[in-house]
Amino acid sequence: MSIIDLHVHSTFSDGTCTPSEIIRLAEASGIGAVAITDHDTIDGIDEFESYKSELVKKIKGIEISVQMGELNFHMVGLFLDHKNHYFTDKIDYLKKARIERNHKIVKKLNELQFDITIEELEEIAKGEIGRPHISEILLKKGYFTDRNDVFNKLLKKGAPAYFDKFRYSPKEAISLIKEHAKGLSVLAHPGLINLKRSQKRELISQLKDWGLDAIEVYYSEHTSDEIRFLEDIAKRFKLLKSGGSDFHGENKKGIFLGTGRNNNLNIDFSFYQNLKNFWEGRG
Repeated sequence: MSIIDLHVHSTFSDGTCTPSEIIRLAEASGIGAVAITDHDTIDGIDEFESYKSELVKKIKGIEISVQMGELNFHMVGLFLDHKNHYFTDKIDYLKKARIERNHKIVKKLNELQFDITIEELEEIAKGEIGRPHISEILLKKGYFTDRNDVFNKLLKKGAPAYFDKFRYSPKEAISLIKEHAKGLSVLAHPGLINLKRSQKRELISQLKDWGLDAIEVYYSEHTSDEIRFLEDIAKRFKLLKSGGSDFHGENKKGIFLGTGRNNNLNIDFSFYQNLKNFWEGRG
């Protein structure tokens, strides 16, 4: 039985592989199901969907940034009707907010004496411009030699050129995914959410009340202990289990499609089938 990867980014957000290249890589790697889950955009889905493959099941998805008080995290949507007009209008709003944020970052970088323009960023980004594209320009121009330095000194939260972006609430994101795009809502990489385990249980309980369908148990950065904890949470709250690598190509070195970091992922095809069966049954 083949493996799956239900958390993947393309050039339409901050990945370095096109949607077509992702499918070809999946075919070559023996991956039976892949979801494209670009940040706050569905623009890559048409190319992804149109690429014909007899070997790979293609899942239309998205990763939506959300905010709950001071807490920021992500929701993944799978099996989307990405043509729903209400859904696309709400995602377009996120796109506009990102554009405004990028202009603020570039303006601040110019004030800090870094030579960078929006036009340069548009040339290298095939889709949404993100902070990885900004760091790429600064690296190419010789201001830095290491991507982490760019983020630590300029672009991470609290750094001089960091600006926050508009986010929907998790309740709004779940509604967008389920009620309008008719998809499944998944809490992305809960192991990365900066909460104690008791608080994490409370958060997931609240999300469940709002309609959460699944949690991303299997993820490249989750430890074996975190996986056991999340498996227990999924069982306790009767949530489906999902998983993925968070593959970004060259923008996240060491994380590979389907196999994660150091081959720590091996998500059986049956997890895709369970999610699909639940989604089809609900419809």
